[in-house]
Amino acid sequence: MLCSRFFNFPALAVGCVAVLSACGGSQADTKPAPVAAPEPTEAERNAATQPSQTESDANGAIERIDVNGDHKPDVFKFYRNVEVPGATPDAPKVVKRALVRKELDVNFDQRIDIVEYYEGEPGKEQKVKEEFDLDFDGRVDETRHYKDGNLTLIELDLGFDGKTDTWSYYQLTQNEEGKPVNRLVERRRDTNGDGVVDVWEYYTKGVLVKIGTDSNGDGTPDVFVRVDQKGAK
Repeated sequence: MLCSRFFNFPALAVGCVAVLSACGGSQADTKPAPVAAPEPTEAERNAATQPSQTESDANGAIERIDVNGDHKPDVFKFYRNVEVPGATPDAPKVVKRALVRKELDVNFDQRIDIVEYYEGEPGKEQKVKEEFDLDFDGRVDETRHYKDGNLTLIELDLGFDGKTDTWSYYQLTQNEEGKPVNRLVERRRDTNGDGVVDVWEYYTKGVLVKIGTDSNGDGTPDVFVRVDQKGAK
């Protein structure tokens, strides 16, 4: 009887293993299959390959432009809706879009580096200001101001510390041929970073002719040095 029990134990063990294996296989077979992601629609595929997409509402529109073809917008144009008269006095008014702002990511890192601001009616917009992030740290380092499409002032943060330290003023004049030319006429600098101008540079025909400095800290130039005008144009 003991021998009979001994020789029957392996068979019992094998039988249990078989049953456990069968149970395990049954559980694996009943596990839900992964759900495949739905195929993109034709509209979604077309949108992903379009270099320009526009969203609009009752107030205006946003145009997104992919410049480098990576399916990520790099240029953003913001418009406002403007009601303008129709083609004839009796025609109903129509709505047109006027550009108010443009944002550009020039190094394709998904951060805005240049912002341009516009004013004017549709088709007659003029740039009034530009902001530049020169070192790509997310902070404005240079601001340009315009009037009637002409540059009037450049504000610079040459120390990249968030403080403007250089102001360059431009003026629309005429050259020797009588043609309009926009030239630098004065530059003011804060050389010690205290927020107060202490150096003034004066230009004639775009050439530096005089430098003024503030020697007593009252915010006005009191010492002047003439600069050789040779080569002035």
